[in-house]
Amino acid sequence: MKYGIITHYDVHNHGAVLQLNALVHVLRERYSAEAQALQFDKNYDFMGRELKAKYDISFRSINIYLDYLRKYGIKRTLFNYKKRRSLETFKAENKLVGPYYTECGELDGVIIGSDEVFALHTGPTPVFFGHACPSGHVFSYAASFGPTTLEDVERLHCRAFVAGGIAAMEGVSVRDQNSFDICRKLTGQVPTLVCDPVILYGYADEIADLPRPDMPPYLVVYAYDQNMNDAEEIKAIRDYAARHELKIVSPGFYHPWADYNVNIDPVGLLGYFRHASCVVTDTFHGSVMSLITGRDLAVRLRGNSNKLRNLLQEYGLEQRILSSDWNLESVFSQPVDFNQVNAELSRRRNASYDFLDRMIQKEGERHL
Repeated sequence: MKYGIITHYDVHNHGAVLQLNALVHVLRERYSAEAQALQFDKNYDFMGRELKAKYDISFRSINIYLDYLRKYGIKRTLFNYKKRRSLETFKAENKLVGPYYTECGELDGVIIGSDEVFALHTGPTPVFFGHACPSGHVFSYAASFGPTTLEDVERLHCRAFVAGGIAAMEGVSVRDQNSFDICRKLTGQVPTLVCDPVILYGYADEIADLPRPDMPPYLVVYAYDQNMNDAEEIKAIRDYAARHELKIVSPGFYHPWADYNVNIDPVGLLGYFRHASCVVTDTFHGSVMSLITGRDLAVRLRGNSNKLRNLLQEYGLEQRILSSDWNLESVFSQPVDFNQVNAELSRRRNASYDFLDRMIQKEGERHL
């Protein structure tokens, strides 16, 4: 069988690449299916014409990138250039990305997801909602609306566009409660809650083989470049690290105040988590990587954190959320109960595989 995956294949973010790689591994190994992400053009109409030029690469983009260089400096710019090359190499070596979706021929199935494929903050992209996909067998796996709310769908006049696509899918699964509620209210159908592909696949064999980085004891900071740069945040993390004689490592993102900024491929990144004393993060996949590598974590919630708060609730980890005074000492004074977490990981993996088994079996029965 041949399956295409509609996801954020071109995002230069380790979490996005890890979830794509994980889903491809599951499809290839569990179902003996050929699987790759399909290329498509994203819609950026809701971002405004000026910002749209950042993503629609052309001569108009030059000034945006020159402004980036002037604002953030050569070190951060070079770091992100090397990061982009590293992620592109990883995708190419693992054959994660296939042809453009209109040029791949008819497929046995198309999977929408994972990641924020149902989000509308950039613009309405038809294939994210199953429209015009090259298969009659389309379903979503661990899809998320991300920061998009039901009110956003209505405000942007996308109700029919979103609801029609989701209702036409043969199966709908989502990875968070906000997405579950939106799907149910828009379509009247009850979706299935499943775990993110990174949790589903787990990377257990890869993690077991990853050596400890050659550096002193350290904590990991995993946050987008633009986050965790406030003076209060930096001081709280530095003070905690100093008290516990830890270096500060930022793998995958550039923070000038960290002791080490590390460019590493997505699987190698898991090694930095696995051997860290602890993790400070404000991202969904930073938390996911902490769970699968068995690391104590402290989580900062920012803005609309539906999916991240929901993830922590699912695994009984609400106490890992940092308060406004950055109470790192109190959070890390009570280690995570990984017996409980691992039991819940196993339960949710089994339930998620049940959903995938049903969806793949539907197509398999057509071949009998």
